[in-house]
Amino acid sequence: MTAAARSAGDPGLTLLLWELHQTARVAARHVDRAVEAAGISTPEFGVLACVNDEPGITRADIARQLHLRPQALTATVDKLQQRGLIDGTASGRGRPSRLTVTDAGRDALDGVWPAIVALNAPGNLGMTEQEALALATRLARLRRLLTEREADPL
Repeated sequence: MTAAARSAGDPGLTLLLWELHQTARVAARHVDRAVEAAGISTPEFGVLACVNDEPGITRADIARQLHLRPQALTATVDKLQQRGLIDGTASGRGRPSRLTVTDAGRDALDGVWPAIVALNAPGNLGMTEQEALALATRLARLRRLLTEREADPL
């Protein structure tokens, strides 16, 4: 395995999205191990974090935040409800379900949070605080740009 960025033999060519894609795969494996050690899956962590951060959030809003189709989210939300980690109430037929984290859900988040914080610590990533903040800011900006372009691909 090479650590060098791919360039199709052209050292002047930077394939940033390809490098980001490959890096995201490696990063995802690290996150997966951290959350699974706490007894939840990565999708469950994402949903719990969204619901914890925004009590009353709807499934559709979670799907938007996690960049998932609402249908893909259903099984995860249902499983979390069955396990008693989140509650959902609908205000009427055809109305969106408003989700909240239960005490058990907060316990699950509390169990995984130290590992997530350690995993993201700039020193553990070979960066200073400023470098990590700058990279996170640039990545968020890139994600927004790419999301906006999804409707109008290049």
